[in-house]
Amino acid sequence: MKQGDFRPLRNQFDINIQAIDDAEIEKRKIEIQEKIKTGTTTVGLLCKDGVVLAADKRATMGLFVASKTAEKLNMIQPHAWITIAGGVADAQYLIEVLRAESSIFNLKSEKPMGVKAIATYLSRIMNYYKGYFQVGLIMGGYGPDGPGLFNLGAYGSIMPEKITVTGSGSPYAIGVLEARYKEDITVEEGMKLAAAAVRSSIIRDVFSGNGIDVVGIKKDGYEQKFYDISVDPLTLLNAST
Repeated sequence: MKQGDFRPLRNQFDINIQAIDDAEIEKRKIEIQEKIKTGTTTVGLLCKDGVVLAADKRATMGLFVASKTAEKLNMIQPHAWITIAGGVADAQYLIEVLRAESSIFNLKSEKPMGVKAIATYLSRIMNYYKGYFQVGLIMGGYGPDGPGLFNLGAYGSIMPEKITVTGSGSPYAIGVLEARYKEDITVEEGMKLAAAAVRSSIIRDVFSGNGIDVVGIKKDGYEQKFYDISVDPLTLLNAST
């Protein structure tokens, strides 16, 4: 790969770009928008000692609940995680690419690939294919370059954030985060707050539901939790403070 060339390496995960033209991309967008409308709620928080990501468990196709056990919170490397919203197949493809390429980097460099580097690599892939991947992603983790949280759009935009949300339930989740988030929040407190934000969306958004997956990533590792929607994480947060 030449310097400045951000196209993905030609391997078994790659797409033949010659087979993709503007008309096909526009047709794909219309198909996704009209036939496979999905919804979700995913949340990210930057904490003083790490990063927290959370997501609900429901996958929908229009008004049909396609899955109640969807994995919207995925590990790229133990120190770098990603949440997915939008087209599930597109997101799963990108996750496999990131896992493969970051593992190759780890082997060649004998050190973990930084969270910002992984997020930047992903943004270059999506920008190169110009909207072909209909996804909204949150990347977060704690790597050699410290903690990082990034919101990535379908056209390759990448924005570092302190709090961020994606999906159909995001207006409800961001309200909880804006009201309760503080920059000195710990990962333990952040996991409860992130779960509470997703729960607020589940209560109001028909496309979000069936429980909450949460992960807290610190310098020395990560911790995963599952919250049932019958449990109010804000009650637990208030008790701890």
